[in-house]
Amino acid sequence: MAKQLISVIFIFVLITSTAVADEYEAVRLCMKNWGTHPFNASKPKYRVIGKKVKVFGIGGNINDTSVTAVPELVLIKPNVSVMSVARMYLMNPNGWYCIHNKVNVMSKTEINLHCKAHLATTKDGVAGAG
Repeated sequence: MAKQLISVIFIFVLITSTAVADEYEAVRLCMKNWGTHPFNASKPKYRVIGKKVKVFGIGGNINDTSVTAVPELVLIKPNVSVMSVARMYLMNPNGWYCIHNKVNVMSKTEINLHCKAHLATTKDGVAGAG
């Protein structure tokens, strides 16, 4: 029983540390795609918006309506959309939004971005500002 508990704890720690490393790598790729940004590249502080799933129109959209006085780095976790329109409302004028991939199956994604916000993805060389 003790060995099984230790194994479960080890697996949890491994998955958690891998997820954090994956998040950091995603943030690093977005910062690279922006080129110039106001963040500490070696120890970036960022907020995470969790995953959303939308299937046949059922599921949630991403609605970020928070407004910060200073630039904020925001990582958007991978989203899944199947035969739906996935919508993202990214409304922080000081937001630097980093999209960490998405999966669309017979779907599309619409992004509504504040005109002063910044947007990049983890795909190499893809960046934009609204």
